[in-house]
Amino acid sequence: MKHTRKLTKMGLALVGAFLAGTAGITADQGAGYRTFTNIKGKTIEAIIVSKSATSVTLEVKGREKPFKLPLESLSKGDREFIENWDQTKAMFLRQCRTLTVRELLELRGYESFKFEFAHNSIIVPGLLNGKKARFLIDTGAHSTVLHDAFAKEASCKVGPMTEVIAGVAGTAPAGWAEVPTIQLGETLLKDRRILATDLTNGMPEGVKIKEDAIFGAEFLSQLDAVISYRERLIFLRPDLGDSSEVKGLKDAEDKDKKLAFRLFKLKDKTTIRGRIVKKTPTGVTIEVVDEKERSFTVDRFDPDDALFIRRWSKDAVNFEKNCRNLTVKDLLNLRGYQSFDTERIGNHIYVDGKLNGNKVKFMVDTGADGSLFNVEGAQQNECEIGPMDQWVYGIGGRAPAAVTKFATLAVGDTLLANRRILSANLGKGEESVGIYGGDFMRELDAVITYREMRLFLRQK
Repeated sequence: MKHTRKLTKMGLALVGAFLAGTAGITADQGAGYRTFTNIKGKTIEAIIVSKSATSVTLEVKGREKPFKLPLESLSKGDREFIENWDQTKAMFLRQCRTLTVRELLELRGYESFKFEFAHNSIIVPGLLNGKKARFLIDTGAHSTVLHDAFAKEASCKVGPMTEVIAGVAGTAPAGWAEVPTIQLGETLLKDRRILATDLTNGMPEGVKIKEDAIFGAEFLSQLDAVISYRERLIFLRPDLGDSSEVKGLKDAEDKDKKLAFRLFKLKDKTTIRGRIVKKTPTGVTIEVVDEKERSFTVDRFDPDDALFIRRWSKDAVNFEKNCRNLTVKDLLNLRGYQSFDTERIGNHIYVDGKLNGNKVKFMVDTGADGSLFNVEGAQQNECEIGPMDQWVYGIGGRAPAAVTKFATLAVGDTLLANRRILSANLGKGEESVGIYGGDFMRELDAVITYREMRLFLRQK
């Protein structure tokens, strides 16, 4: 796994501009074009240049010179936006356009994991009770579920199959498994009771399942997970696990202080949470979380971290410090992503959208290879539904489905038109019209953040 960290390499150039102050800021250095609407409903695309208590100066797209508008002439939403607009932050955001989600999150204590796609599902390696396991990252799974045969291989005690577990294809028997540990990188979850079932149930003969366990929404929420389809990375906060394997990490109440440190990995598989204080051509001094300083030779570190250390400079520290104040929303809005509030019902995530022009709600499900409608919802929203001669698979086996054509499906301004997906009977009382699955999220470079509870999409 080879990634370069652009952050500190560009730090010198950016921090110089940032520390120079805000005098003479041009619109081109601002936060990007925004649609402003006046009280009569007329809209313009513009960038804020400056503001006062009663007016705002805008540079309108396509016009040479900025012009001033009274605040009272603009909509309430625009007035609120202008009130909260900060010139220094706007300039800084503009400079951060090349910052990646990975670079942003690793500055605040997250650990990143490269995932692989199995069709459109996300698979991450980890350990179940010390045994190597493949975890399917599933925002649509209310709780984590183990494949019963694998749980036994990992020496987890599995009880009688007296429980019932439900999925898209119906129900299946399940039993409680005693799980001493689940580990993904530095994130450790201990002494959990997790349901186990036969994940091969109903699958076509000879088909091998892609996962040993389903990593569900309760853990994703606990660990403030962030999923980035474009970068093919999932991010977790190890300090939010049941016990951190990072030496020196304390259960301090000051979470912001913890977030000011970064995970460094050594070649001997040990990790350090800290920040660089100084370095030489061959060595580095790191202040660890207990405020002690430790010195290391650079060649002891994992290649990615060794590269980070070699590129680190004191001139970049202020830039990195300011980056910690950015949210994922701040960063992705600069990249042309649309941002959507999500609704959490139980452990499931829902987002509002439109199907064939009608307002609907979708369940966001990274565990679904393909998006899927509830056949009743598809009928109500004027989709073309074929015969029930297809199959969908999941916990509970398989269920009949129909090829279904829709004219338009929209979340915000992202639009999918004239597509065919499957519809199945997902049951009455379902909160959504169906599942917004891995196929659509992969196409639209989705980013999902549990801490901010937002979904980001970008039309290519």
